[in-house]
Amino acid sequence: MPFGTRTLSSGSEHDFDRFYVEVLRPIAQTARWAVLRADELAEQGTIVNQAFRHLQSADLVVADLSAPNGNVYYELGIRHAISPGKTILVAARGTELPFDLAGQRVLFYDLDFTADTRFHTLYARALNGEPNLDANPVRSALTKLGLHSDPETDHVAFQQELNLKIDRARNVEQLVAVWHWARQFESLPISSLLSLGYRLAEAGDYANAVHALDAAFPTAAQDYEVHRQRGFYLRKLGRLEEAEAALTRANELNPSDPETLGMLGGALKRQRRYTEALERYEAGARLSPTSLYLAVAQAGMSIIATPHDPEHGLTLYRELLAKIESDPGYEVDSWANLVAAEASFVLGRLDNAYAHARAGVRLGAGRLDLESATEQIRMLDDAGFPLPDAHSFVRWLSQGAAGAIPANAGQAARFRKRIIFHLSDVHFGSFLKEGKKIDAHRFHDSENTSRLSLELQEEFVKAMQRSGCEPANATIVLSGDSTYTASEAEFDLVRDFLNELCGSLGLEPRQVVVVPGNHDIDWFQSASNWSHRFDNYLAFAVKFYGEPLFRELYPLVTWDLKMPGKRPAPNELIYYRADDTTAFVGLNSCVFEDNQNHYGFIGKRQLDNVSRVLDMKKAPEIRIAVMHHHLHPFPEPLETRKGHDVTLDLSTVRDAGMVEQRLEKLGFSLLLHGHKHKPQLRETLVRDPLISSSTTVRPLIVSGCGSTGVSTHGLEHNQPNHFAILELLQPTRALGADFVAVEWRELTVAPGAEWATKQRWTLKG
Repeated sequence: MPFGTRTLSSGSEHDFDRFYVEVLRPIAQTARWAVLRADELAEQGTIVNQAFRHLQSADLVVADLSAPNGNVYYELGIRHAISPGKTILVAARGTELPFDLAGQRVLFYDLDFTADTRFHTLYARALNGEPNLDANPVRSALTKLGLHSDPETDHVAFQQELNLKIDRARNVEQLVAVWHWARQFESLPISSLLSLGYRLAEAGDYANAVHALDAAFPTAAQDYEVHRQRGFYLRKLGRLEEAEAALTRANELNPSDPETLGMLGGALKRQRRYTEALERYEAGARLSPTSLYLAVAQAGMSIIATPHDPEHGLTLYRELLAKIESDPGYEVDSWANLVAAEASFVLGRLDNAYAHARAGVRLGAGRLDLESATEQIRMLDDAGFPLPDAHSFVRWLSQGAAGAIPANAGQAARFRKRIIFHLSDVHFGSFLKEGKKIDAHRFHDSENTSRLSLELQEEFVKAMQRSGCEPANATIVLSGDSTYTASEAEFDLVRDFLNELCGSLGLEPRQVVVVPGNHDIDWFQSASNWSHRFDNYLAFAVKFYGEPLFRELYPLVTWDLKMPGKRPAPNELIYYRADDTTAFVGLNSCVFEDNQNHYGFIGKRQLDNVSRVLDMKKAPEIRIAVMHHHLHPFPEPLETRKGHDVTLDLSTVRDAGMVEQRLEKLGFSLLLHGHKHKPQLRETLVRDPLISSSTTVRPLIVSGCGSTGVSTHGLEHNQPNHFAILELLQPTRALGADFVAVEWRELTVAPGAEWATKQRWTLKG
């Protein structure tokens, strides 16, 4: 409405401030409305943004149309367009309304407004929801056109729209806006309200989480889950008696739900009714003996109830920690790591506590989980159980719960795109065939071709310019089979190739990831001394990187590189390099490769070593594994076989299923490999029955490179030479957001051919 005194079209003076103070506001307050006018806003932000926020979120808006005012008309249009909430139109009697508003229901009042009792009555009725006085013509028209949905007329479409709004919200302000939009409707879907309540609670807005679930009644009167979650949020607000009542009702509706018993125990614990709380936790643990939530609550409550005799609780903590750390699924379970952090802290194992807590936060622990752990430690300390450093640990852990949604939004603004040039099977070297020397490598300086370093230099420069990536953020990955026979002379060719390529691009040796392939194993050495078969490869790595950098990149190799010394085990040839967002881990898939055995293998010991390196180095979130041999499925067409014939490819990674599953557990997002001279790109996930189905394990993105440098003898079915360009688009792997772009560049075997893009994909997180 306008402010101050204005001249109406009739020529009369009208005091809008007095009309607001003496009529509109007191009648609305009598009807139990909280009343606010635009000039009474006292919030941060621009006036326009504040006005829009309130126009969207207000349960009711009153618009006074008495004076022709562009702001009033504009804001009324905004209200009708963005909110399904109620709007009441009022105007001084005799006002000439614009044509588009003349057909709407308007409450007219006399200029002697304090004495206009008829208006007072009609206005009070409208405030109390009298039908047809608050219709939204824009909303009605859009609903008829199918551009808006209504739960009364199309329940399914409305639920889909509401769920999309909830999923799209990225911070508490957006979630509250969704709630303000949704609460204007009747018959809201219960499942959507549960989801919205959870998201609001995760963001720390427990009050609106309770309001959202209140909207589920009376439909949800017999729904134990609504009572349970509402009770939990009430408990977080400190309204403990109401929380106990809601949780007790949930328990009556479903006495076999262990989660309800745990939440009820939490409400009783905070009322210092420790014996009753412990009984609820124990009952819940009997119903669900595998629940970490109930187990850790029972352990803590046992100590809080009897801090002078804590041994039983400490025993429970020890058993719980041992159980978690022996479970192969804990490595990717944020809640398991937080429970292990609490148990370790209570048991005095501080380094272990901080390590598990960091892992829990890195794996995506939410606000509710972090608060659960910190509250229990705080209560143990308050109960008198000696916990040195409790306040600093709680404060440190609580910082992980303070971020907006998503937690890494600030990091994304500082992130500079990473680009990876994935090469494989360049095959520098030669072999004998029928007494003739055959060159295994395609590229040489001649009239028709250039050496590979020059070919790729031009390609890589163009790619970095196109993507806006600085050389400092580029990585070259060479996923094995750099040579053909693994001779020292062939490795010298590889070193010359990499030195020239890096020098022309401004890259340092540390920006190159190299892993061994089956052709990088010295078969002649393996015949005479099996443990020496990696000698030439290791000598090449030391020469290329320099010994200080080699020691840094291969943290498990302790051999002094002198011939009499003990060689590293094949499962210790692990490459590791990381920056603030991305870690590269090179694996040795040639553990058993020699002159007799030709197949890929990684093994549990090597995977355990990888896990140890990741923990030791505190690896960042984006983790990229590199190895030579490919995982299933076969990247090539198979010849037709008879029914009794067996399809067998001995060159595959024999323990591929275990390797893939373990890499997923260790938080790897990408696996780069080569070997078959045929490119492949897929997303894959090996489910583990020991991991809860509610635990988010994201698929592994597997990018297989063709052969970048082999000559035509190694290219089947007219397969071209190939390399891949991968652009990391985000500092984290966020669900639904663009994560990595993969481009295939290929060069056919035809004379005069040029590198060309075969395909480009953008994969979501």
